[in-house]
Amino acid sequence: MDSDKNHGPSFNMDLLKDPEKLKFFVMKYSQTEAFKIWAGFAVIAFVVFMLVSSGDFSFLLTLSSLLSMFSFLMVALKMEIGRSCKGVSLKMMESYLVIFFFRLCAIIPFEGYLPFDKSGDWFYQTCEALGFCLAGTIVYFCRIKYAATYDPATDTFQHLYLGVGALGLSLIFHPNLNGFLPSDIGWAFALYLESVAVLCQLFMFMKEGRAQEHTSHFLAAQALAKLMSFIFWASSFSELSDPNHHIKAFVGNWVVCAQLVQLLIMGDFIYHYMRCIQQGIPVSQLLSSDAV
Repeated sequence: MDSDKNHGPSFNMDLLKDPEKLKFFVMKYSQTEAFKIWAGFAVIAFVVFMLVSSGDFSFLLTLSSLLSMFSFLMVALKMEIGRSCKGVSLKMMESYLVIFFFRLCAIIPFEGYLPFDKSGDWFYQTCEALGFCLAGTIVYFCRIKYAATYDPATDTFQHLYLGVGALGLSLIFHPNLNGFLPSDIGWAFALYLESVAVLCQLFMFMKEGRAQEHTSHFLAAQALAKLMSFIFWASSFSELSDPNHHIKAFVGNWVVCAQLVQLLIMGDFIYHYMRCIQQGIPVSQLLSSDAV
């Protein structure tokens, strides 16, 4: 069977020369799940910017958190509607549960890592808290409510090793913006663990030989969120470093590198994800070499 028959709209530069074909492409693409998800987030982000932001550059950090929370909400709703946790890595979600917990410990009692933007007064923390609750909900779905649909045989990446490695790095390379050692270490630990937590889901994709659409969109959203965070910290990483300390003088560099690591880890996935979007192929087929 010709696989092209199953493909949706495909974008190429020739479409720009033919208004009718471009109109057809837009109409067809607007019916895809990817469009509905990303358009929905764009509307939410615009409303949030207008209502709670003062327009400061640091709103990028809030936008990153909002997108991350949005991606967890999408997965939780998909699991509840489908009454299944198929294709979702429990180990990744458990890692994110830990990530949110330690980040919240650093940003709720203290202000060192908050955006200067007005959204840092309460909205940024709210997004992180909601992300924590949603990650916990997904873990509950996988372990209890829909445990029968979870396949541990495909979720085999040892996330405990990731946690130990992240903890070791955070004990050595941590900023001092809060001026309270446990919270500074906790913030760094969350960031380092987050940079590699997606490995659990990527390995699960390879084990199963296919990707679920909602988890694919989730990872794409996480990649974009991390790109936003990377841009913010890359522009202000010097604030994380202590030039008078022979180790902490490089903390800012470590923070930026950790986020860059996640982008590099997800590079191949994002390439195939974008190819699926561009060719109108369901993202569930992104592991198929014949499709992309």
